[in-house]
Amino acid sequence: MYSKIFSRIYNEFGWNYYPEAFAGQLLTWLTANAPQAQRILDLGCGTGVLCRILRKHGIAADGVDLSENMVAIAREADPEGRYDVGDMTVYEPEGRYDIVTCTGDAVNHLTDTAAVEKMFRKVHSYLEEGGVFIFDLLNETEVPDPEPIEFRYDEHTDASLQMTKDEAGIVTLKVRVKEDGENVLEETVTERLYGTEIIRGLLENAGFAQIAFAHRLLEEGKDVPTWYVTAEKP
Repeated sequence: MYSKIFSRIYNEFGWNYYPEAFAGQLLTWLTANAPQAQRILDLGCGTGVLCRILRKHGIAADGVDLSENMVAIAREADPEGRYDVGDMTVYEPEGRYDIVTCTGDAVNHLTDTAAVEKMFRKVHSYLEEGGVFIFDLLNETEVPDPEPIEFRYDEHTDASLQMTKDEAGIVTLKVRVKEDGENVLEETVTERLYGTEIIRGLLENAGFAQIAFAHRLLEEGKDVPTWYVTAEKP
């Protein structure tokens, strides 16, 4: 998953704006809701942006991602951090965490409910009691017009993104990259839209409580189409 070219383009095109923005919100949320939190695990960490920011603020943040290429970039940028290659549905960390995050619609990459529940149960197993799982979910309103979005990276490299959704709620993201007019990458990522009641039920099955869905992580923030989900381990 995620070739070297895709990972490089992802890292260098400025697509890190989301984890950067989320990091700021999360730091504010932690101050208000979990000031004692010392250890955070970021599932689907990508290139490690969120972990790097948290670590600069004195929080022991580890990351895990299925993509070896994404993790390689994270390790190069932050050689003192811990970044593992792993499948979040079966990943077994060495210790426990106060907070687990999973953003960038990584949960939506799991395209069947059994896999989602399996991951939720794993997270529950290594959260400390009273720990919080924070993740986001795609919302139908987030799926844009299927017209491709074009990007110019530099004088040699262009990229386009095209997102479509079928009647079953399967979202397909196609990424195309050209260098000097020649195709160098065409990659397809598949995701699934989940209703909030399905996710609530899976979280409850896994042992979570105090489950909340909102269109913003912070009370003073602006509403966005994304669902932010928080769930506590009793």
